[in-house]
Amino acid sequence: MILSDSQVSTFWRLWSQACRSRGWTRQAGLSTADIDAKRKELLARCGFTSLTEVDRTAGFTLLKNELIVLCGESVQAARETLDPDLNRARVLRHVIHTEVLPCLALYEVSPLGYLQTVISGLSRWYNTDRPERPPTLDDLTASPTHARQGRNDAFRECPSQLDQVLMTLSARVDAKRREAGHSKHEMKTRAGVKCDCARCRQPAPVVAVPEPEPAVHECPF
Repeated sequence: MILSDSQVSTFWRLWSQACRSRGWTRQAGLSTADIDAKRKELLARCGFTSLTEVDRTAGFTLLKNELIVLCGESVQAARETLDPDLNRARVLRHVIHTEVLPCLALYEVSPLGYLQTVISGLSRWYNTDRPERPPTLDDLTASPTHARQGRNDAFRECPSQLDQVLMTLSARVDAKRREAGHSKHEMKTRAGVKCDCARCRQPAPVVAVPEPEPAVHECPF
C-alpha cells in the first residue's frame, strides 16, 4: 500500500526541516547528490530503499519518527504538532479534572468512581484485546469516532471518546445542580472553580481615591 498524498507531503516537509536543522543544504556546501545520499541513508536505516516501499502504518510511523529526531525535536512534541488531537485530548482531560470533577464532588461522595462508571459505559474497552483492567481518561482519545445506525447505513462522524465523557459528566452535574437548587454561580463558587457567568465577567468597579488635601501650616511670624 503506497503512502497517501498527505503522508508524502508530510515526509517532504519534515525532510526539508531536517536538512535545515542538520546543515544538509547547498548553502552549506553540499551538492544535490550529497543531500540525496543523506535521504537514501535515512530510508535505509528504516529498512527501505525507496519512499515507494514505505507502508502507511508502521513503516511511515518509523520513518516519521526518524525525521522528527533529525529535526532536533522530541517525538512527543512533534507528534502533537502533526496531530492536534493529542493536544486537544490533554486540554479535555484538564477540563474534566479541574472544572467538572470539583463540581461533581459537591453531589457525589466518590466523583472519581462516578467518572469511572461513565468511562466504562462509553468506551469499547472490554470489546477489544486490551488488558483486563478498567479504562482511564488517559486511554481515551480526542479523535472523532465513527458509527452507523443500521447495517447498510454509511458511517457518520461522532464525538470523540473524551468529548462523550465530558458531555455526559457535564449533563449529569447540571442535573444534580438543579436538583439541589443551586445556580451555576453558586455551584462553581462552592466548588472553588472559576465562574464565567455574567456577574463574574463584569469588571470590578473602580473606586476613586480622593487626593489628600494639602496641609495648612500656620505662619510663625
